[in-house]
Amino acid sequence: MNLLEIRNDVLKDIKSMTVFNHPMMRAVFSHKECVEELLSSLFDKPVHIKDSQVEYYISNLHGKESRLDILVESSEGEIIDIEVQKEKEGHTFKRLRLYHSGADNHFVKKGTNYKDIPDSKVIYIYHKDYFERGLPMYRIKRVEMESQEEVDDGQEIYIVNGEYKDESTEIGRMIHDFHCIEPSDMYSKSIKKWFRYYKQEKGGVKKMCEITRKWMGIGYEEGILVGKEEGYTSGKIEGRAEGKIDILINLLKRKLGCLSENIINIINSLDEKAISTIALNIFDIDKEEDILKYILR
Repeated sequence: MNLLEIRNDVLKDIKSMTVFNHPMMRAVFSHKECVEELLSSLFDKPVHIKDSQVEYYISNLHGKESRLDILVESSEGEIIDIEVQKEKEGHTFKRLRLYHSGADNHFVKKGTNYKDIPDSKVIYIYHKDYFERGLPMYRIKRVEMESQEEVDDGQEIYIVNGEYKDESTEIGRMIHDFHCIEPSDMYSKSIKKWFRYYKQEKGGVKKMCEITRKWMGIGYEEGILVGKEEGYTSGKIEGRAEGKIDILINLLKRKLGCLSENIINIINSLDEKAISTIALNIFDIDKEEDILKYILR
């Protein structure tokens, strides 16, 4: 694959992205106004936030670290983790449990009174209807089993139905926007603005190329992705292709903890298009079987 083909592959990926794709999600929701509009649409009321960060890592010296898609602190001090997911997992709620506990351990300082521990939410925006009951969003809290009375521990989980289609509602219009490929088809004001910027405007497309190539393991200079191809030999290209495989294997090892020899051999035999597909979807991969899913589709 020559440099022009690599550049065109990246641009093609960007053109086909929706907000469900992690590189685009990362770019769009790096803007505070987009996070506020998302939360306001989901809860059908104005939501204001102090701060938000995308891809927030919570380290754990004694166990598994967590990577939160979007970490938010509301104006009331509530901690909100927003997760965007295209593929259904068999262990979704254990994952969300880890995120809840990780956020508590990270933000609750020593000496804090229990009454002062901030409330927290995890909002899980799933590409389809997780529970297949047609509701726009499902709310999960702890309950006392015998009476079904809620236990107020300050934690809630919201599962957003990514197949909800009632566009007469705020949440329905927001879910519609998550599926859009063209900015002109969107309802939301701020998300539409930044989606168009990263899809169509020169400066935004360049930034999306930089974000996407990191997912794809491309370690080239910026010029390659904007058409400056002089001075590169086929030997350099082949060497960089091998480097992409090494980067992808290292990323997967970090994500999954380890990789079997069989999976490593499979990855080493892949062409660049397959490598790029896996890299682009790396944050939807939680077990080795997920890797095979992207290879075989």
